[in-house]
Amino acid sequence: MNLLFLISIAILFGFVGGRIAQRLKLPGVVGYLIAGLFFGPSFLDVFNDKLLEDMNIFAGFALSLVAFMIGSEMRLSTLRELGKSIGVITVLESFGAFLLVAAGVYLLTGKMYLALVFGAMAPASAPAGTVAVLQECKAKGRLTNALYAVVGLDDGLAIMIFAVAVAVARFLLTGGDLSVGTLLEGPALEISGSIVLGCVIGAVGGFFTRRLSGSEAVFAVSLGSVLVCAGLAIYLHVSLILANLSLGMVFANMYPVANRRAYRAIKSVTLPIYIVFFFIAGAHLRIALLPSMGLLGLVYVLTRIGGLVGGAFLGAVISKSSPVIRKYLGLGILCQAGVAIGLSLLVSGEFRNLGEEGRILAVAVVNTVAATTIVFEILGPIAAKFAIVRSGEFGVNITEDDLIETYKVGDVTQRDIPVISAGLSLSEVIRIVSDTEYFFYPVVDNAKKLIGKVTIDGIRKTFATQELNDWLVALDVMEPVSFKLTPDVILSEALDKFKRLGVENLAVVTSDEDDRLVGVLNDRAVHRTLSAEVLARQQKADSAHGGQYAHS
Repeated sequence: MNLLFLISIAILFGFVGGRIAQRLKLPGVVGYLIAGLFFGPSFLDVFNDKLLEDMNIFAGFALSLVAFMIGSEMRLSTLRELGKSIGVITVLESFGAFLLVAAGVYLLTGKMYLALVFGAMAPASAPAGTVAVLQECKAKGRLTNALYAVVGLDDGLAIMIFAVAVAVARFLLTGGDLSVGTLLEGPALEISGSIVLGCVIGAVGGFFTRRLSGSEAVFAVSLGSVLVCAGLAIYLHVSLILANLSLGMVFANMYPVANRRAYRAIKSVTLPIYIVFFFIAGAHLRIALLPSMGLLGLVYVLTRIGGLVGGAFLGAVISKSSPVIRKYLGLGILCQAGVAIGLSLLVSGEFRNLGEEGRILAVAVVNTVAATTIVFEILGPIAAKFAIVRSGEFGVNITEDDLIETYKVGDVTQRDIPVISAGLSLSEVIRIVSDTEYFFYPVVDNAKKLIGKVTIDGIRKTFATQELNDWLVALDVMEPVSFKLTPDVILSEALDKFKRLGVENLAVVTSDEDDRLVGVLNDRAVHRTLSAEVLARQQKADSAHGGQYAHS
């Protein structure tokens, strides 16, 4: 099968899996992963190892976009609000995971070098999983801001911890030279190189983007900047994630208006990219490895969770962060995937030629991390969604378009609009029209079924064509109703019908078979209702920010 056909399978079946997961109140990410797992070598083997290797380019592509969006959320005003707390939390959750995993493995095996290597794996996170959940949940608030910052910043710290811990483990195993300068030189160059690369491309890309008009042009230049940054990061052997995070951060703070346009343009195409990315990640998972996880894997899973959650809690307490961050931030950073697997392969390559103990360590690290990744890939997004829902930040960061896609006609129907009976005299109809501010009045029979409508234009025509006689009733002046809606119609479809028909009002009846009047859908009233709901949710988010990090 050709690659394009396989990508279509990933998108379509991943999308279906995501919808099923959402119906089960799970993050869509879990559905994408399980769909990939089903089509991967563990089951159908449609996506075999060779194909998965060919599709790895999507991993770099998706991670680049994720890192850019994280950076775009890290505005200086937000970081000032977060204050010192975010740095303290990031350090303690990373070192908490490292130390607790290392301690657990040492108590289990009695081998310090093995403990250090497994501890070095623990801080590595998977920002894509967390970010995908935050965007799916339309999250906004103090916890959301903290999660964006932590998953963005801990990548650099994870690199530093990994380099130092693995070097010490190698020294303990072989007794070779150990130099602090040598330990820190490589990670320092990688981190600083990533930041410089991202800052330069962010400044240049932002400068050109702000001069563009039209969303297509903004999208082209923004996406091009992200991909240039990713390509150069790979070529220079620096962190792709840190480079694009720096790009987004510089872009957001130097050119905020242009960055918002670029962010919206890129975000509009992220869903299929996310689906393919997580589908491929799911296909990489090997169910057969779960039994091989053993006691060592169980210790790794439990101590990593305890270290991340406990470290984040301790950091939040020390920095006097808000209660919502103390309770839930640790649950939002459990995802672990490709980065950890990549680090385990680096360990394997470095240790497998260091004698029998080195070979055993290499095999143990690769197998255990690959097996536990299955747990964290599924558990991480679920825990992140739980944290967002419990914090009250779910569904806050929305627009009118978001609401339109979730509302039905019945949710915004005007039910208190004046209704005119068919036998009502014309003078009484005119009085009702004069006393109210509507432009559309449904006419019903004795059974409350819709039989017509009275409009302002219709009243004017009545005055122009005939004398005002007392014997005229609503039935004589009403107009027929050609188009109706029912409460279960999707709101977006109803608004499209307004545009096609060129009208502002449509009557709403019980069903296609039952014309009993429910109310009237008014285009302007719908948008007023949606705007009020968006404002209310934004005010809820703003109030959540009120007074936060006051002690920072």
